[in-house]
Amino acid sequence: MLIEFTPLLLVGFGLGMIHALDADHIMAIAALNNQKPAFRRTITHSAHWALGHGSVLLISGALLFGLGIAMPQSMQKLAENAVGIVLIGLGLSFFWQFSREKKQAPIKNPGVHKPLLIGILHGLAGSASALALLPALAQNEHLQAIIYLLIFSLGVMLGMLFFGLIFAYLQRFMSQHYFRTFQGTRQVLALLSIALGSFWLYQSV
Repeated sequence: MLIEFTPLLLVGFGLGMIHALDADHIMAIAALNNQKPAFRRTITHSAHWALGHGSVLLISGALLFGLGIAMPQSMQKLAENAVGIVLIGLGLSFFWQFSREKKQAPIKNPGVHKPLLIGILHGLAGSASALALLPALAQNEHLQAIIYLLIFSLGVMLGMLFFGLIFAYLQRFMSQHYFRTFQGTRQVLALLSIALGSFWLYQSV
């Protein structure tokens, strides 16, 4: 049975990698790390975001298939609105941080809690679509459904780690060779985060 399910798991892994690169996902990670380049920080944030996202999917899947409890649509709607607010907040906080950099004031690292919580929000906002096809795909085999979610979440993590690596490399390259351009792109990135967050709120109304 598992052998027959393997092609579907591979599809789930690929879909997870693609899902990780949704605009609101990569914008959140980019905005969180819109500061001096640091590979370790960016990768850590990417991993914790993916852990938050994946934990929500697994818990939602366990509740759905184990107890028949589906996530309320109102909770998903609230999470979608929160994602928009977070993106706007990340963009606005950059300009405060940027002004402190000019004054050479110390900048506090956002730590791992912030990306973890943002990952949870993204998981809540997008879990309904991820779980919608599972009953048909798993054919009432609950273990298969959970395995699929695990593989999907692994794909999400690897996809986000890949983005984090590329983003951190580009940051370092730009800061070392084109510093003025790097500073300008940071401000553009913050504005894009605000714009995407505003659009996110608008479309969720």
